[in-house]
Amino acid sequence: MRKAVFVLVVTLVVSLTLFCAHTVNAEVRGVTDKSIKVGVIFGMTGPAADIFVHLAEATRTYIKYINDKGGVNGRQLNLIVEDDRYSIPPAIAAFKKLVYRDRVFVLIGPGSASCLNVLWKNIEKEKLPTMATVTPEIAFIPPKRYIFGAMDIYPNQIKVLVDYMIKDFKLKEPRVALVYPDTEAGKIDREPAIERLKRYNITPVTKEVLNPGAIDAATQVMNIKRYKANAIAHVGTITSTTITLLRELRKMGLEIPVFGSWGAMLTEEINTIGKAANQFYAVHATSPWYSKGWGLEEMRKITLKYHPGTEKPYRATTYGHGWILNTVLVEGLKRAGRNLDEEALINALESIKNYDTGGLSGPLSYSAESHKGGNSWKIYKADPNSGKYAPLTGWRTAE
Repeated sequence: MRKAVFVLVVTLVVSLTLFCAHTVNAEVRGVTDKSIKVGVIFGMTGPAADIFVHLAEATRTYIKYINDKGGVNGRQLNLIVEDDRYSIPPAIAAFKKLVYRDRVFVLIGPGSASCLNVLWKNIEKEKLPTMATVTPEIAFIPPKRYIFGAMDIYPNQIKVLVDYMIKDFKLKEPRVALVYPDTEAGKIDREPAIERLKRYNITPVTKEVLNPGAIDAATQVMNIKRYKANAIAHVGTITSTTITLLRELRKMGLEIPVFGSWGAMLTEEINTIGKAANQFYAVHATSPWYSKGWGLEEMRKITLKYHPGTEKPYRATTYGHGWILNTVLVEGLKRAGRNLDEEALINALESIKNYDTGGLSGPLSYSAESHKGGNSWKIYKADPNSGKYAPLTGWRTAE
């Protein structure tokens, strides 16, 4: 009788323990014993689709590689990708779907500063760990508990870019035209550019608006010629818009250097437009696909394993940027362990120090006081002859 009672008690205790464990696990949004839901918001269509196709491919490829190796701590990563069309209303709709219907555990994206500026308060409210592809200052200074990046904030890239333009390139009697889009990203970059130029007692001779999707830049270039600019700072932009500007400059016979923010170098297309790209320079936080380093070699090896015969055309810098974001996320999930919830992941990510990307970027570090990860930028020059960007500096930090 006593033995029967003992067995019954043990059975009840074990059952209760398993029930409680299941209940606790079930309360973690997007996490089961076998899987973790990962939401993704990228501009798969719209004016920046050429950028996000690379981010999406990098994400899918790296996550497939991790899943094929057994996942993270015994859990498979299940991607749910939504298209925000590089626009705020679809980004809001995608966020609501991923959080309230799909109930994802973690988010990668959104892909534009405009969308992140709108969504960051909702991300914090929902306690949704997020690997942001962009780093507008408002989302990182002061640090937000649930938002992480993998590069420095936008104002610091502009400081590095302007410093190079004035101190390294050594413009004689600089007359700088400032070209930017009338978007949130454009406004974010415009003000630091004006402030940094002011440090050198330079005021832009003209400020020209050139928006994503523009099919020509005739008016802007005519104004640049009229004000006799001898250099252009093209900030807050994306690659396709920069190509429009460069082609218009060549068409009108204006041969002056153009210095682009990181968004201008998000894809490799500028190296395919011939002589129009001969005087294009850019700042970037991610090394191009063909660069040296064990991290790049590993990225190429894994990518070509899943996509054989696709070495060329070269993948965009956004591919490498997406690769970095996913490696950091997986590293955080590994460190968080099997007993996974939102706070465990946040604490794990904050424990990452001097993370070596193998040349994909400068070292990444996180803490409770800083979630941006990186602080390093390089200056590159387009080279249409080789079809590759040539690095002109090592990794630099903003002074």
